[in-house]
Amino acid sequence: MDQSNFANKFISRLERIDPPQIESFLTQLVKEKDFQRAVFDSIQEAILVVDGELRLAFANEAARTLLGVDPRKAVGSRLGDIFKPRALKALAQEYLEHPQARTNVEARAGSPPDRVFTVSIVPLDGGEGRHSHSVWIIGDRTSEYERIAEKRQFESIQSLATLTAGIAHEIKNPLNSLNIHAQLIERSAAELAERGIGEEEAMRLEKSTGVLLEEIARLTRIVDQFIKAARPPKLALRKGDLNSVVDDVAQLIGPECERRHIELEVDLDPLVPALEFDPEQIKQAILNLAKNAMEAIDKPEGRVSLRTCVAQDGVLVEIEDNGSGIPEEDRLRVFEPYHTTKFDGSGLGLMVVFRIVKAHRGVIGLDSAIGRGTVFRVALPLAEMPVRLLESEGQSIVDLENDPAGKEPR
Repeated sequence: MDQSNFANKFISRLERIDPPQIESFLTQLVKEKDFQRAVFDSIQEAILVVDGELRLAFANEAARTLLGVDPRKAVGSRLGDIFKPRALKALAQEYLEHPQARTNVEARAGSPPDRVFTVSIVPLDGGEGRHSHSVWIIGDRTSEYERIAEKRQFESIQSLATLTAGIAHEIKNPLNSLNIHAQLIERSAAELAERGIGEEEAMRLEKSTGVLLEEIARLTRIVDQFIKAARPPKLALRKGDLNSVVDDVAQLIGPECERRHIELEVDLDPLVPALEFDPEQIKQAILNLAKNAMEAIDKPEGRVSLRTCVAQDGVLVEIEDNGSGIPEEDRLRVFEPYHTTKFDGSGLGLMVVFRIVKAHRGVIGLDSAIGRGTVFRVALPLAEMPVRLLESEGQSIVDLENDPAGKEPR
């Protein structure tokens, strides 16, 4: 039965209906409305109903989370004023000019895209071929796109490793031979100089051989780095203390930070539990990130921070600096092989870090701002959440939603 026809008949006979019947009808309407809102509010996509001028008539609760729209306060506002991302504003303007159905239109917000939305628009027939209203269904596909991009990046690294690992080994063998013979020449030149035989020529030869040895050593380091990056890391997993590993890294970089007049901050969360990980490889990954942080600082009053904390489903290690920051165009490529902004960098250090973290089923990401610095975050999975003790009563509880340690760090 058509609800609107029933309501019209009900209203036309209102004077002949008893008050209890009116009350029963209105109570039923309220219940149906509440039920419909509860159903719409349980849907993860934002659902917006707008009139022909794109003024909001209804929004479910997901609109608040995805779009920052208050479902009740925004009623009557135009979509162009409600939408913050320019891509959504442009889509609203386009629909005003050409009101027709659309399915899974992609709208990207930010550059590079911070969020990716998909929008479907369903016009509602108002009779006589007019579209009196339309329903906008907006979903957030950001995490899905991030997973796809991450998978492609990982496959690219795997492909590169398979194709070129053998070449690296072939290069290393002659490098070892060159290194041995250069050392022999250097030794012979030194002996000739001691005997006074062609002393001047022998000293020049010794100097040139020294340069040759330095370049061979540099090439050997690059090849070694590549081999480490190309090989899937073999993990020696055991239960260990992550805080202890981070503290070891702090001890290693401490003297260099002091020499460069960089303040080193270490903040280790005592609630971090024992984890199943390879201490040597995780140490290498954190050390690489810490060295990068030091090298990114090009101003006085530099600062490098090493932090650990318990997150919602794992443990976070944060390596932060207040250096020059990473340009937007480089942020999505920092883990790619051979991508480097350093004059003498190989472009393999962060690739090694990426593979170590991935081998531990972890996640690595970064935030950066030009002139303010960069923070790398390494998240390692946690089998069991630690129990926090209430200091006042000595009771043990698990309350990660309300506990600061369980919140995502800045």
